[in-house]
Amino acid sequence: MMNEEYLNRGMDLKRLMLYFQRKIWIIIMLIILGATFGGVVYQIIRGMKMPVEYETVSKLYISFGVDESGEVYQHYNGYTWNDLMDTDPILDLIMEELPGYEKEEVREATSAEILSDIRLLTVTVTGGSEKFVREIRDAAEAGLMKFAQESDEISLIKVIRSEAPQRVYWDDRTSAACITGAVIVGVLAFLAFGFAYAFNESIFVQGDVEKKYPYKALGILTMNQKGLQPYAGELKANLHYVLGAKKTFAILDMANHADMRKLEIEGLLNRGEMEVPVGAGEEDFGWNIMNEEPPREADEWEVVPFNENVLSEEECIKIRELGGVIILLPFGNDVGRKTERILSLLRIQDCQVLGMIIAQADEEFLNRYYS
Repeated sequence: MMNEEYLNRGMDLKRLMLYFQRKIWIIIMLIILGATFGGVVYQIIRGMKMPVEYETVSKLYISFGVDESGEVYQHYNGYTWNDLMDTDPILDLIMEELPGYEKEEVREATSAEILSDIRLLTVTVTGGSEKFVREIRDAAEAGLMKFAQESDEISLIKVIRSEAPQRVYWDDRTSAACITGAVIVGVLAFLAFGFAYAFNESIFVQGDVEKKYPYKALGILTMNQKGLQPYAGELKANLHYVLGAKKTFAILDMANHADMRKLEIEGLLNRGEMEVPVGAGEEDFGWNIMNEEPPREADEWEVVPFNENVLSEEECIKIRELGGVIILLPFGNDVGRKTERILSLLRIQDCQVLGMIIAQADEEFLNRYYS
């Protein structure tokens, strides 16, 4: 049964930081995948959705005529030229060079503007094919030169530059797409792991046990134990205190590796250190232990192991005979619901819970948390 304090607990920021540190490689991989996905999707959209469009630009030099008073006509500006290109006097001259074309499509394809010097006219033609823009460009240049010949205000228009049609592309924003994809996936990853953390009832430190369950947190069994202090020494002292004169006691492993945990705890209580096994390297072992259990002396401690997945009436009878059981909770695994079920069974069967131990704990995580 959970303590009220656990249900109303605040957020342990250091525990949260170390939790994310354990997941950071996953988050980094997701961010890289998000960046790649963003870039690929952008390139696909850019290739498939970008309209095929060509553009050509002509530069024409205008020589203005002289009015009756001898002044040069200089009243043409950018707006006037763009408007003039759409009117019949110039458009008719252009259409003479474009048999088979419609006036409307020529109007839409052509624009004219004065950028700085009123004597320099820029004509831009856009369209869906090189042939289309080339023909309209040539017709516009020819039409404007004819218009100059028929106009009093303009004495001459000549082409000083005529560019070849060029394919128009969107600005390449692949880098921005990659950054956007990375940011979106990164934020979602942090939110997902944060949400998982908020609902995660995994046990990481002894404080989690004390807040969640009304039982003593006796200590920690770590993986790859490099020395007996401080965690092994604390566990040994607590077991001696809780068990007193009892030399035989039961453990119940919620991760179902009770035989391995039995050897670890017996090695700690009887020898104070672990011997190197013949086939060291098994991930399920915590401290280095022997593959075969050594001969037991008469005054040595004996651990009777039980696994959660085989607990039944016979095992409960044995636990009552031994005077109680110590629950082993796997480090970093959410076995809260399973543990609640087992604790309910033990209460109904009048099996005393002597305390709880965190098993297979990450010593690096613990050292950082308690530093």
